[in-house]
Amino acid sequence: LVLIVVTLGVLFGFRLGSYPLANPDEGRYAEVSREMVERGDYVIPRLNGVLYFEKPPMLYWLNALSIRFLGTNEWYLRMWPAFFALGGCLMTYIAGRKLFGRSAGLTGAFVLATSPLYFGLSRILILDMIVSSLISIALFAFIIGVREPPGGARRFWFYLLYAGAALATLTQGLIGFMLPGAVIFFWLLLTHQWRRLRPFYLPSGVLIFLAIALPWHD
Repeated sequence: LVLIVVTLGVLFGFRLGSYPLANPDEGRYAEVSREMVERGDYVIPRLNGVLYFEKPPMLYWLNALSIRFLGTNEWYLRMWPAFFALGGCLMTYIAGRKLFGRSAGLTGAFVLATSPLYFGLSRILILDMIVSSLISIALFAFIIGVREPPGGARRFWFYLLYAGAALATLTQGLIGFMLPGAVIFFWLLLTHQWRRLRPFYLPSGVLIFLAIALPWHD
């Protein structure tokens, strides 16, 4: 884990702030966050003073943290896609190691990190890297969880599934739970492993999901 964090942290962070924010997306997301900080209103996104509800607020909140405590430097604004890219690689390592062994986990993490599209998205201030990493974390948590016997470990992985889907929903809306939900459903349908789904802690898991995703949408 230390090797992955240090190596990929350097890879994703290298010269991250060496070029200006690009139009239209990077500048738009940074400006919405800047106006949140300026107004002290972290509930209602605005762009140039106009209500802006095109996307849920997860990225705006993260950027607002950077602006509030670190400043508007490009590196600090782009660090969140890089951070989630690193998180996606760490989860790939953990899942690969649990399912296929340590070598598979390391190989999967470094292949993912050096894939051109994945690496490119880790350096751009847009939603794609964040939501894809959260959905990946949710799906990895599911595939690990169904292999665990009932107990604390299984409950942890299923709760991570619900939390990951909720955070993805806060990032890009319905796709955050519909996409992993569809993948899980068709996997169960094609593999006929419905029995392995029990228990999947639905009541408490739904409460976790709603506690994270519902307040802002409400």
